[in-house]
Amino acid sequence: MSIEALLSRGDGSDEVIDLAAEHLREIRDDELVWIDVVAPDEDEVETLRRALALDDDLASALTSEISRPEATVRDGAVEVVILAPPEDGEAPAPIQVLVGAGWVVTRHAERLPLLDDRRERIQDQREIGLLSPVQFLISVLDWHIDSYFDAAESLDRAVDELDDAALRTEVDLLGRMVDVRRRIARVRRLLGLHREVFAELARPDFFASLDEAEERALAQVTDRLDRAGQAISHAREMLIGTFDVHMTRTAQRTNDIMRVLTLVSVILLPAAALAGIMGMNFKVGLFDDPNLFWVVVGVMVGIGAGTLVLARWRGWL
Repeated sequence: MSIEALLSRGDGSDEVIDLAAEHLREIRDDELVWIDVVAPDEDEVETLRRALALDDDLASALTSEISRPEATVRDGAVEVVILAPPEDGEAPAPIQVLVGAGWVVTRHAERLPLLDDRRERIQDQREIGLLSPVQFLISVLDWHIDSYFDAAESLDRAVDELDDAALRTEVDLLGRMVDVRRRIARVRRLLGLHREVFAELARPDFFASLDEAEERALAQVTDRLDRAGQAISHAREMLIGTFDVHMTRTAQRTNDIMRVLTLVSVILLPAAALAGIMGMNFKVGLFDDPNLFWVVVGVMVGIGAGTLVLARWRGWL
């Protein structure tokens, strides 16, 4: 679909090059070429093969299916596959990174803001050309971890919204909580798949030789991966707290309803008892006076009013 090649020099200058129009000359030690490929077709793969002098193994790697994180040592290059965290309701986006001598190729199925934004940022006076291909790979991994930190922040905001809804006792809150819980679980599962890849990269037999700066950078990016996992776990703990708030508010609302029903029962029970007594089928002279009906009604109303006053005074209402 598209090929974008950026030549970065050690003096901070950058140049966009067209691989289809010219052959890539020999890359100097103070230069680095980043080639970003979006869903390449056969012609674009052939263009990359000719420009970078790729063998059949590397050329076939650019057309292979990428679905899960992995790290592989190939002849003349290193291949790393990572998964960008999904947006709401979307699948994760696989990113293939090939690292060779002086060049780095990133391949993905569709355009990703994760890479497009970084391409714009590095085209300033940063001395990208002084980075080794391994260091640039670590930078890509660092950008990748940034996307998981962004996902953790998005999950935190979603949990905060659920907290507000829980305090308002909104209807169908439990369904929303389950949706956020699934999002957290999906992001945690994807991030967990990368731990094996980062551990593979850190093994001494993966890269033939790493200098002190590369080893330090690789250790730092691995540490950031762990912190990203902790941030997502924190969102999960916050969601558990939101569920506790929801259950507490539900129990409080149930108690309020039961208190009102109990108070209504207390108000009506004396009146019902009095009505039952006065309605007993006995010949008593007291019942010959018709004005007594209104006296009984007044007593019932007085008992109810007295009960309400007592409830208000004791703080039951």
